[in-house]
Amino acid sequence: MRSEYVANRALRDATDELLSSRPHLDRARAHLDLAFRLRRDDPRFVARLAEAYQTAGGFERAVECYETETKLTGKTRDLQIGYCLLKLGKAGAGTKRLERALEQAAADYADGDIGSAEYAVALNDAGYAFVDANLRVDEALKLIEEAVRLDPLQPAFIDSLGWAYYRQGKYEDAAFQLERAARLLGRRDAEILWHLGAVHAQAGKLRRAESELREALALDPANSEARRTLRDMLRELPPPTMA
Repeated sequence: MRSEYVANRALRDATDELLSSRPHLDRARAHLDLAFRLRRDDPRFVARLAEAYQTAGGFERAVECYETETKLTGKTRDLQIGYCLLKLGKAGAGTKRLERALEQAAADYADGDIGSAEYAVALNDAGYAFVDANLRVDEALKLIEEAVRLDPLQPAFIDSLGWAYYRQGKYEDAAFQLERAARLLGRRDAEILWHLGAVHAQAGKLRRAESELREALALDPANSEARRTLRDMLRELPPPTMA
């Protein structure tokens, strides 16, 4: 009973950390690891950890937990597993999962088992996973464009669209879409700020990029990609001129 209580508390602590305004992902993963160690023999509990692990960047453990969920429920989580596998650098396995997820979503949509909103999420999530991994970007862009057509005012989809343009080197189009996403969201978001910072850095707007990247890191200190982008950019940034 004691270990069960501690594991449940650790999961709550991890969830609270992930939902905070400035989450520390390493701290959240530490809570999740404790919960997993204490109740790893309880498949139902392990399945509950999957999404939290993915959000916290614990992709290898997330895959394990998603697979446990699939065995329990029969519900496939190919979109999520595919994304995690790509983040782990397993391009072949991740691509197969995402392709399978897209085929199933298209069939479900055609049969009326899911609506346009759910189908749009599947298109966007698969498209973003490919774009984020810098794989099959042209195909991914078409998936995201279809998601935006189905739900034109969804900030997450427009952010994906901007990131796809960034991968294609279309920095002006990317900035336009990312700024739209930020306006529609109505609040400062770490991921959109990181994307904007990366775009403006490539476009040579280094001071603006620095501000956006620093704000992204203030909101999400564990964003290693934003930190790396900022570090690389600062090497190119000229020193401020003296008045």
